Amino acid sequence: MANYIFKETQRFNQLWIWMLLVFSAGIVFFAVFIPNESDPSDLWIPMGIIGLVFVIFLSLTLIIRIDSDSLSFSYFPFVSKRKYNFEEIESMELKEYNSLWEYGGWGIRYNFDSWAYNTGGRFGIMVKTKDKKFLLGTHKPDDAKKAVAMFEAYKSKNHGS
Repeated sequence: MANYIFKETQRFNQLWIWMLLVFSAGIVFFAVFIPNESDPSDLWIPMGIIGLVFVIFLSLTLIIRIDSDSLSFSYFPFVSKRKYNFEEIESMELKEYNSLWEYGGWGIRYNFDSWAYNTGGRFGIMVKTKDKKFLLGTHKPDDAKKAVAMFEAYKSKNHGS
């Protein structure tokens, strides 16, 4: 198990999110063709905002990697790569959670106790360091469980705890 590497790349691929975005865009684009007295150029700002939201959702990518001695993650384009050696991590556990109730939704969230980085789902890896506590959502709980077991074996071997 020492050579086990957990890798996961997540995106927002929920159908309801994309339907909501397309519906919103449709309303704005439909407004261009409705005959009215307003200037069509007034819609450039709403169309630009919707376009920007589409681009952001298309580019949002959560990447998690746990190898034999470290955990790293990034949440492009908002969080650059962060790496924690196992020595820095006090605990790591697989947790079942409800993102809507515990964090108020999906994405990058804070609930006054810990940060959550997720794209959906109901499982996450809760990580505690000396200074931080955060949850990394996962859609692969069985594989994540192996990575957590590897971390626990590392901790017990190197620190006797």
